[in-house]
Amino acid sequence: MKVIVFATDFSRGSRKAAQTAAQTAAKTGAKLILFHAYRFLMPYDSEMSSLALTADELEKHSLNLLKRLKNRLIKKFSTTLEVELMVKEGLVIDALAEVLQETKADLLVMGSVGESPLASKFFGSLATSMVHHSNVPMLLVPPKVKYSSFQNAVLGLDFRYEIDVKLLGKTINILRDLDAVVNLYTVTDESDYAKDSALKIRELMKNVPHTSTIMEGEDFPRAVIDFARVNHSDLIITFPRKHNIFERFFIETNTERLVKNDDISILTVV
Repeated sequence: MKVIVFATDFSRGSRKAAQTAAQTAAKTGAKLILFHAYRFLMPYDSEMSSLALTADELEKHSLNLLKRLKNRLIKKFSTTLEVELMVKEGLVIDALAEVLQETKADLLVMGSVGESPLASKFFGSLATSMVHHSNVPMLLVPPKVKYSSFQNAVLGLDFRYEIDVKLLGKTINILRDLDAVVNLYTVTDESDYAKDSALKIRELMKNVPHTSTIMEGEDFPRAVIDFARVNHSDLIITFPRKHNIFERFFIETNTERLVKNDDISILTVV
Protein backbone atom coordinates (compact mmCIF):
# COMPACT_ATOMS: atom_id res chain seq x y z
CA MET A 1 0.00 0.00 0.00
CA LYS A 2 1.64 3.23 -1.21
CA VAL A 3 -1.04 5.93 -1.33
CA ILE A 4 -4.03 6.50 0.96
CA VAL A 5 -6.56 9.24 0.20
CA PHE A 6 -8.67 10.62 3.04
CA ALA A 7 -11.66 12.67 1.89
CA THR A 8 -13.11 15.04 4.47
CA ASP A 9 -15.99 17.50 4.76
CA PHE A 10 -14.51 18.77 8.06
CA SER A 11 -17.57 17.51 9.95
CA ARG A 12 -17.47 15.98 13.42
CA GLY A 13 -18.41 12.65 11.84
CA SER A 14 -15.13 12.60 9.90
CA ARG A 15 -12.79 13.00 12.90
CA LYS A 16 -12.46 9.30 13.71
CA ALA A 17 -11.97 8.57 10.01
CA ALA A 18 -9.09 11.07 9.87
CA GLN A 19 -7.37 9.34 12.79
CA THR A 20 -7.92 5.93 11.22
CA ALA A 21 -6.47 7.12 7.91
CA ALA A 22 -3.39 8.57 9.63
CA GLN A 23 -2.76 5.50 11.76
CA THR A 24 -3.20 3.17 8.78
CA ALA A 25 -0.76 5.27 6.74
CA ALA A 26 1.75 5.29 9.60
CA LYS A 27 1.53 1.53 10.01
CA THR A 28 1.82 0.68 6.31
CA GLY A 29 4.32 3.42 5.40
CA ALA A 30 1.92 4.86 2.81
CA LYS A 31 1.68 8.50 1.80
CA LEU A 32 -1.48 10.12 3.14
CA ILE A 33 -3.35 12.58 0.93
CA LEU A 34 -5.88 14.81 2.69
CA PHE A 35 -8.56 15.88 0.22
CA HIS A 36 -11.49 18.29 0.25
CA ALA A 37 -13.89 19.25 -2.54
CA TYR A 38 -15.51 22.70 -2.42
CA ARG A 39 -18.29 24.29 -4.47
CA PHE A 40 -18.38 27.91 -5.60
CA LEU A 41 -21.93 29.09 -6.34
CA MET A 42 -22.51 32.56 -7.76
CA PRO A 43 -25.22 34.36 -5.73
CA TYR A 44 -28.36 35.35 -7.62
CA ASP A 45 -28.83 38.44 -5.48
CA SER A 46 -26.52 41.29 -6.58
CA GLU A 47 -26.38 42.65 -3.04
CA MET A 48 -25.23 39.28 -1.71
CA SER A 49 -22.53 38.91 -4.36
CA SER A 50 -20.38 41.50 -2.59
CA LEU A 51 -20.51 39.41 0.60
CA ALA A 52 -19.96 35.98 -0.98
CA LEU A 53 -16.58 34.28 -0.91
CA THR A 54 -14.80 33.98 -4.23
CA ALA A 55 -13.59 30.64 -5.62
CA ASP A 56 -9.99 31.58 -4.70
CA GLU A 57 -11.05 32.43 -1.14
CA LEU A 58 -12.88 29.10 -0.82
CA GLU A 59 -9.81 27.25 -2.06
CA LYS A 60 -7.55 29.11 0.38
CA HIS A 61 -9.94 28.47 3.27
CA SER A 62 -10.12 24.74 2.41
CA LEU A 63 -6.32 24.50 2.30
CA ASN A 64 -6.01 26.23 5.67
CA LEU A 65 -8.41 23.73 7.24
CA LEU A 66 -6.47 20.84 5.70
CA LYS A 67 -3.19 22.28 7.04
CA ARG A 68 -4.64 22.38 10.56
CA LEU A 69 -5.80 18.76 10.20
CA LYS A 70 -2.36 17.74 8.90
CA ASN A 71 -0.60 19.33 11.87
CA ARG A 72 -2.94 17.64 14.36
CA LEU A 73 -2.47 14.20 12.80
CA ILE A 74 1.32 14.48 12.57
CA LYS A 75 1.55 15.71 16.16
CA LYS A 76 -0.68 12.92 17.46
CA PHE A 77 0.53 9.94 15.46
CA SER A 78 3.88 10.30 13.71
CA THR A 79 6.31 13.07 12.82
CA THR A 80 7.54 10.92 9.92
CA LEU A 81 4.09 10.66 8.35
CA GLU A 82 4.17 11.85 4.72
CA VAL A 83 1.12 14.05 4.14
CA GLU A 84 0.01 15.85 0.98
CA LEU A 85 -2.90 18.31 0.71
CA MET A 86 -5.29 18.47 -2.25
CA VAL A 87 -8.42 20.52 -2.93
CA LYS A 88 -10.65 20.62 -5.99
CA GLU A 89 -13.66 22.67 -6.99
CA GLY A 90 -16.69 20.65 -8.05
CA LEU A 91 -19.11 17.92 -7.04
CA VAL A 92 -17.53 15.70 -4.41
CA ILE A 93 -17.99 12.36 -6.17
CA ASP A 94 -16.64 13.63 -9.50
CA ALA A 95 -13.74 15.52 -7.93
CA LEU A 96 -12.83 12.59 -5.70
CA ALA A 97 -12.90 10.15 -8.62
CA GLU A 98 -10.41 12.40 -10.43
CA VAL A 99 -8.11 12.51 -7.39
CA LEU A 100 -8.14 8.74 -7.00
CA GLN A 101 -7.12 8.36 -10.63
CA GLU A 102 -4.48 11.10 -10.55
CA THR A 103 -2.80 9.80 -7.37
CA LYS A 104 -3.15 6.09 -8.24
CA ALA A 105 -4.52 5.60 -4.75
CA ASP A 106 -4.52 2.17 -3.13
CA LEU A 107 -7.15 3.03 -0.52
CA LEU A 108 -9.85 5.65 0.02
CA VAL A 109 -10.86 6.48 3.61
CA MET A 110 -14.06 8.36 4.48
CA GLY A 111 -16.32 8.81 7.47
CA SER A 112 -19.51 6.81 7.06
CA VAL A 113 -21.60 9.86 8.02
CA GLY A 114 -21.17 13.59 7.50
CA GLU A 115 -22.89 16.55 9.06
CA SER A 116 -26.12 14.68 9.79
CA PRO A 117 -25.63 11.14 11.17
CA LEU A 118 -29.38 10.78 11.75
CA ALA A 119 -30.25 11.70 8.18
CA SER A 120 -27.67 9.29 6.79
CA LYS A 121 -29.35 6.45 8.67
CA PHE A 122 -32.49 6.96 6.62
CA PHE A 123 -31.42 8.58 3.36
CA GLY A 124 -27.92 7.25 2.81
CA SER A 125 -24.68 9.24 2.78
CA LEU A 126 -22.07 10.50 0.37
CA ALA A 127 -19.74 7.71 1.51
CA THR A 128 -22.17 4.94 0.57
CA SER A 129 -22.85 6.67 -2.76
CA MET A 130 -19.11 6.72 -3.42
CA VAL A 131 -19.00 2.92 -3.09
CA HIS A 132 -20.77 2.73 -6.46
CA HIS A 133 -18.25 5.08 -8.12
CA SER A 134 -14.91 4.14 -6.57
CA ASN A 135 -12.47 1.90 -8.42
CA VAL A 136 -10.26 1.46 -5.35
CA PRO A 137 -10.94 -0.21 -1.99
CA MET A 138 -12.85 2.04 0.43
CA LEU A 139 -12.54 2.14 4.20
CA LEU A 140 -15.71 3.59 5.75
CA VAL A 141 -15.27 4.63 9.37
CA PRO A 142 -18.29 5.16 11.67
CA PRO A 143 -18.29 7.95 14.29
CA LYS A 144 -18.27 5.64 17.33
CA VAL A 145 -15.40 3.42 16.22
CA LYS A 146 -12.66 2.59 18.74
CA TYR A 147 -9.41 2.19 16.87
CA SER A 148 -5.77 1.67 17.61
CA SER A 149 -4.82 -0.60 14.71
CA PHE A 150 -6.76 -3.25 12.84
CA GLN A 151 -6.04 -6.62 14.37
CA ASN A 152 -9.16 -8.75 14.04
CA ALA A 153 -11.04 -8.57 10.73
CA VAL A 154 -14.10 -10.39 9.45
CA LEU A 155 -14.28 -11.19 5.74
CA GLY A 156 -17.95 -11.67 4.99
CA LEU A 157 -18.59 -14.00 2.05
CA ASP A 158 -22.06 -14.61 0.66
CA PHE A 159 -21.81 -17.86 -1.31
CA ARG A 160 -25.19 -17.27 -2.89
CA TYR A 161 -23.14 -15.14 -5.32
CA GLU A 162 -19.92 -15.95 -7.14
CA ILE A 163 -16.73 -14.83 -5.37
CA ASP A 164 -14.26 -12.87 -7.53
CA VAL A 165 -10.78 -14.39 -7.11
CA LYS A 166 -9.10 -11.10 -8.13
CA LEU A 167 -10.89 -9.24 -5.34
CA LEU A 168 -9.82 -11.93 -2.91
CA GLY A 169 -6.22 -11.40 -4.02
CA LYS A 170 -6.52 -7.65 -3.37
CA THR A 171 -7.95 -8.40 0.05
CA ILE A 172 -5.07 -10.71 0.93
CA ASN A 173 -2.56 -7.97 0.05
CA ILE A 174 -4.42 -5.45 2.21
CA LEU A 175 -4.55 -7.86 5.15
CA ARG A 176 -0.81 -8.42 4.87
CA ASP A 177 -0.20 -4.66 4.92
CA LEU A 178 -2.45 -4.27 7.96
CA ASP A 179 -0.96 -7.36 9.62
CA ALA A 180 -4.45 -8.43 10.68
CA VAL A 181 -5.91 -11.83 11.50
CA VAL A 182 -9.06 -12.52 9.48
CA ASN A 183 -12.15 -14.57 10.27
CA LEU A 184 -13.74 -15.96 7.10
CA TYR A 185 -17.46 -15.80 7.78
CA THR A 186 -19.64 -17.46 5.17
CA VAL A 187 -23.41 -17.22 4.94
CA THR A 188 -24.80 -19.85 2.59
CA ASP A 189 -27.26 -22.63 2.08
CA GLU A 190 -26.09 -26.18 2.67
CA SER A 191 -24.54 -27.34 -0.58
CA ASP A 192 -21.49 -29.07 -1.97
CA TYR A 193 -20.69 -25.91 -3.95
CA ALA A 194 -20.44 -23.86 -0.76
CA LYS A 195 -18.18 -26.38 0.92
CA ASP A 196 -15.92 -26.68 -2.13
CA SER A 197 -15.73 -22.89 -2.46
CA ALA A 198 -14.84 -22.49 1.21
CA LEU A 199 -11.99 -24.99 0.84
CA LYS A 200 -10.64 -23.22 -2.25
CA ILE A 201 -10.69 -19.84 -0.50
CA ARG A 202 -8.95 -21.25 2.55
CA GLU A 203 -6.26 -22.62 0.25
CA LEU A 204 -5.78 -19.19 -1.37
CA MET A 205 -5.43 -17.66 2.10
CA LYS A 206 -3.07 -20.28 3.48
CA ASN A 207 -0.37 -17.66 4.12
CA VAL A 208 -2.75 -15.31 5.96
CA PRO A 209 -3.65 -16.11 9.60
CA HIS A 210 -7.36 -16.89 9.57
CA THR A 211 -10.25 -18.92 10.93
CA SER A 212 -13.32 -20.06 9.03
CA THR A 213 -17.00 -20.22 9.99
CA ILE A 214 -19.83 -21.37 7.72
CA MET A 215 -23.39 -20.53 8.71
CA GLU A 216 -26.73 -21.07 7.02
CA GLY A 217 -28.94 -18.03 6.74
CA GLU A 218 -30.57 -15.36 4.61
CA ASP A 219 -29.85 -12.01 6.30
CA PHE A 220 -26.21 -11.58 5.32
CA PRO A 221 -25.51 -8.06 6.73
CA ARG A 222 -27.15 -8.76 10.10
CA ALA A 223 -25.34 -12.08 10.46
CA VAL A 224 -21.92 -10.57 9.64
CA ILE A 225 -22.34 -7.63 12.04
CA ASP A 226 -23.53 -9.90 14.87
CA PHE A 227 -20.58 -12.25 14.29
CA ALA A 228 -18.12 -9.33 14.26
CA ARG A 229 -19.44 -7.93 17.53
CA VAL A 230 -19.43 -11.30 19.29
CA ASN A 231 -15.81 -11.83 18.23
CA HIS A 232 -14.73 -8.24 19.08
CA SER A 233 -13.67 -7.58 15.49
CA ASP A 234 -12.54 -4.09 14.49
CA LEU A 235 -13.02 -4.40 10.71
CA ILE A 236 -15.57 -5.97 8.35
CA ILE A 237 -14.46 -6.65 4.77
CA THR A 238 -16.99 -7.06 2.00
CA PHE A 239 -17.15 -7.30 -1.80
CA PRO A 240 -19.98 -4.99 -2.93
CA ARG A 241 -21.96 -6.23 -5.91
CA LYS A 242 -22.66 -3.93 -8.83
CA HIS A 243 -26.24 -2.64 -8.94
CA ASN A 244 -28.02 -0.66 -11.62
CA ILE A 245 -29.57 2.74 -10.87
CA PHE A 246 -33.05 1.26 -10.43
CA GLU A 247 -31.80 -1.27 -7.86
CA ARG A 248 -29.82 1.36 -5.95
CA PHE A 249 -32.83 3.66 -5.77
CA PHE A 250 -35.39 1.13 -4.57
CA ILE A 251 -33.33 -1.57 -2.84
CA GLU A 252 -31.00 -1.15 0.13
CA THR A 253 -27.83 -3.05 -0.70
CA ASN A 254 -25.93 -5.31 1.69
CA THR A 255 -23.06 -2.82 1.75
CA GLU A 256 -25.36 0.05 2.69
CA ARG A 257 -26.79 -2.01 5.53
CA LEU A 258 -23.31 -2.89 6.78
CA VAL A 259 -22.21 0.77 6.70
CA LYS A 260 -25.16 1.79 8.89
CA ASN A 261 -23.55 0.16 11.92
CA ASP A 262 -21.98 2.82 14.12
CA ASP A 263 -19.00 1.09 15.75
CA ILE A 264 -17.18 -1.18 13.24
CA SER A 265 -15.29 0.07 10.18
CA ILE A 266 -16.22 -1.37 6.78
CA LEU A 267 -13.68 -2.09 4.04
CA THR A 268 -15.21 -2.53 0.58
CA VAL A 269 -12.87 -4.17 -1.94
CA VAL A 270 -13.60 -3.50 -5.62
